[in-house]
Amino acid sequence: MNNLAGILIKNFPKQVNLEDGTVITLRPLLKDDEQAFLAYFQSLEPGELTRLKEEVTDPKVIEFWIENLDYDIMLPLIALHGDRIIGAASLQFNLSAWTRHKGEVNLSTDPQYRAKGLGTLLIQNLEEIAAQLGLEQLTAEIPPELDKAFYLFEKLGFEKAAVLQGFVMDKTGHESDIVLMLKSLAPAESEFSHT
Repeated sequence: MNNLAGILIKNFPKQVNLEDGTVITLRPLLKDDEQAFLAYFQSLEPGELTRLKEEVTDPKVIEFWIENLDYDIMLPLIALHGDRIIGAASLQFNLSAWTRHKGEVNLSTDPQYRAKGLGTLLIQNLEEIAAQLGLEQLTAEIPPELDKAFYLFEKLGFEKAAVLQGFVMDKTGHESDIVLMLKSLAPAESEFSHT
């Protein structure tokens, strides 16, 4: 992962346009973002939080993430409109010898920006970073009830690999399935794109 620092310094922060022309900034999460990151998650409706693995509205969870920020383990990329965080995506690296060629992506976006291509921009940027680092495959885990997320990942070239039945349990004890999606990455040939 030693190329990662160079990629981040060279390419971020960067301004990009959403489909409606809104200018946003993409950059890695920083230690100074703790309060804004917590405010972002606390602003989401409960239904928006269903596919997130941790209790992201708990200040202690965000504090732990920020204190343990290590881009060589997980790279969180955030989108800002002005000073407000409007989306977050992460690329988690697998440190196991068997799966070191894979990365897992996660995505969360503010619903007001969702139909404007925000999720696509975040995932595409993580894909480009993953390819430049030599990763060969990305995975995403999506609950079936989040059909819009499923179709977004499908549009981006992820394919349904398996349905893991009863894989997750919510706070009430209700179990639900997870759709495991995979995408093979071609080696990066071109310079990091500036959409």
